[in-house]
Amino acid sequence: MPPPPRRVARRAAARTQACACLGCFAFLCQAFAFVNFYYRSSPTTSATAVPLPTARPSPPPPPPSPVPKTSKISAAEPHDAKPLSSSVIPRLVHQSWRDGGFPKDLFNWRWQKGLLDLNPGWQLMTWTDASSRELIAKEYPWFLPTYDAYPAYIQRCDAARYFILHHHGGVYADLDIECSKPFAPVLEGHRAVFSYKQGTNMSRGLVNALFASEPRHPLWSTVFNLLKARGAAGASASTHVDVVRSTGPGLLREAVLELQSKGQLDAMGVHLLESSVWHPIMPEQKRGRDLSALTAAAIAASHCYHHFVSSWMTHDKERHQSTDKQRGASLSAGGSAASGSHRTSQNGTTVPLGQGTFVSARSNRSPLL
Repeated sequence: MPPPPRRVARRAAARTQACACLGCFAFLCQAFAFVNFYYRSSPTTSATAVPLPTARPSPPPPPPSPVPKTSKISAAEPHDAKPLSSSVIPRLVHQSWRDGGFPKDLFNWRWQKGLLDLNPGWQLMTWTDASSRELIAKEYPWFLPTYDAYPAYIQRCDAARYFILHHHGGVYADLDIECSKPFAPVLEGHRAVFSYKQGTNMSRGLVNALFASEPRHPLWSTVFNLLKARGAAGASASTHVDVVRSTGPGLLREAVLELQSKGQLDAMGVHLLESSVWHPIMPEQKRGRDLSALTAAAIAASHCYHHFVSSWMTHDKERHQSTDKQRGASLSAGGSAASGSHRTSQNGTTVPLGQGTFVSARSNRSPLL
């Protein structure tokens, strides 16, 4: 007996529903297989978000390079001093003493230390009597007879410093020079630098306790000719003035005046400093015979100044009495002895004390240095 029609219909619906489910399941399986295959073959294998690359942190700045210290070498050692940025004057300081020792009873060690601290990267070359003579014997044998014939020790010291700077270049500074500012600002752009002396005492001339030049500067040829000529004429050392004129500031002054009269200083790159820069006071001021306020003001405004130890002279009252007496008479004649603020120049006019007298290299009038 055949089943009822309603049951047949339910069975057909169930088969249809089962087929539909199987079809959906097969479709889902195929879809899953396709998606799985696609993602496996794709470069991007993960559906998670990839973070954007962040900027690398900048490396820490390098530590500042240490400031080069001033090295100290003897005259027997080679130097590698480099010239200044806009000058041909090398970063080299020369100082000299008899045996190379440091006479603490005459010179304050802080003067040399301050000079070194103010000029980092420079080299200090120390000289002795023996190394100075060796330089002249080796490099300037034509001058050795004159050098050895000088009757006074200070004359050999004066002459040696000129040959030292001609051979090496740099800055020559006596041991009694104290500086408060570096050399570079004064030397930049020049081939040789000299300073006028302050005052009108027996030592007037160009300062030979502190000066600078490039190696082989042509000015030194004029200085050497004068040294040779005055040595041949008999370089006396009987008086202070004899020494000044034969080898000291007076001779240096004459060499510059000779070149100035020929109009050659500018072409040679020679710079003449006002006395207020390197030589702001007179010996009488340093020995306390002038108003301390004026002396302090002059020193404060300067780059360097001279302590006037004058180790080659006898330090007694009689030795300086004549010069100081002339100074007092000049001040009185100028009408300013009471104030102490002026001095009398050679032409009778008064100029402020501590300011010096500066005549440029282009001047037609030769200055009294």
